[in-house]
Amino acid sequence: MSKRGGDSLNIIRRIRDGIGRVFVGNEPAVRTLLATLLVEGHALLLGPVGSGKTTLARLLALTIGGTFKRVQVTNETLPSDIIGFVIYTPTGDSRLVRGPIFANVVLLDELNRAPQRTLSALLEAMQERQVTIDGTPLELPRPHMVVATMNITEVELGYTQQLPLAIIDRFTSSIYVGYASEDEERMVVKDIDRIERELATMSSVVSVSEVMKLIDGVKGIYVDDVVHTYLMSIIKELRSDPRLIAPLSTRAAISLFRLSRAFALLDGRNYVIPDDVKAAAYPTLMHRIWLRPEYRGSVSAVDVLNEVINKVPVPHFIIENMA
Repeated sequence: MSKRGGDSLNIIRRIRDGIGRVFVGNEPAVRTLLATLLVEGHALLLGPVGSGKTTLARLLALTIGGTFKRVQVTNETLPSDIIGFVIYTPTGDSRLVRGPIFANVVLLDELNRAPQRTLSALLEAMQERQVTIDGTPLELPRPHMVVATMNITEVELGYTQQLPLAIIDRFTSSIYVGYASEDEERMVVKDIDRIERELATMSSVVSVSEVMKLIDGVKGIYVDDVVHTYLMSIIKELRSDPRLIAPLSTRAAISLFRLSRAFALLDGRNYVIPDDVKAAAYPTLMHRIWLRPEYRGSVSAVDVLNEVINKVPVPHFIIENMA
């Protein structure tokens, strides 16, 4: 591995170790959230109440030396509560009040409770990395990541609405954060005083500039044409599945491509292998697979994706001189 690759692994190790001092278990969730950050994407955190979703998002911001803001979304949350607004004084002066969206990591708790106009206001921020306040476009900081939570149980029971597909498609990944295992939970309970102290006093373990180097490094990860064809074959197969309400967007294919490269970097490789594509397929595609009503009782999104992964032939290739 090159010196640059070794530097990247060192930065990644420090971030993981920093998060691991407080957040116990759920290693796949930590890995996928970090990969999503490295492709400058946005993440949808799913899982039961009290599984640590808020803590994980906050830890990510703290370890990279970034800012963190949390918004508890309700059906009364206005666009200005997230984006910001302008105050005009009687003298005619104006003052810009920046909203939580200007943090490096923004947690929108229970986003599916938001009214439609608030969700619409997020589209510009998530797609263009800027917001418009009082007619003035304002750039968001880099890195910038929207992390939203959604209580899937309440959605399934009909207590809250499902997020619109236009919003869902803006999330690079969906990550399930479950409860810790029995042993891990016992460790958390026993060590809770230290964990809370660490969380309250934690400082960054890497700098924002180092994170930006990782982000640039992901863009240099090599994807062979054979692997790219394999990736697009998975997308094509899903698009032709009659059980889906809507075909996957080009944005879905781009997310799969980018997250596959990030997984390769996290594993210390400068090239993507089919296993990276398989691993990235679940977090990037699961939330985009919307089943027709007549199939929802007999098959799940993971069933559909499993069928496609098993059906599409895995390519065999040799990477030379990539070390």
